[in-house]
Amino acid sequence: MAKARAMRQWGGLCDMTPDSSPILGPTGVDGFGVIAGMGTWGFKGAPIFGATMAEYVATGKIPPLIAPFGLGRFREDRMVPDAASAGTH
Repeated sequence: MAKARAMRQWGGLCDMTPDSSPILGPTGVDGFGVIAGMGTWGFKGAPIFGATMAEYVATGKIPPLIAPFGLGRFREDRMVPDAASAGTH
């Protein structure tokens, strides 16, 4: 290891919600939806998050797959109890 050298490094923020799960869906502002709070899910989940949000935009109906991840869960105290899957704890 004494001769090893770093070839790359990365630094950045890991945006996390209180329950370590993303926020997906409408915000209460007409025409404004959100995909945020991905933490370590972003790269892995991007394809399905994009597809389900596109379905929401096209139909105006929240797909069942993303319904538990709505912004209202914080106001209604319906946290998604899956902190371990975020891989940051």
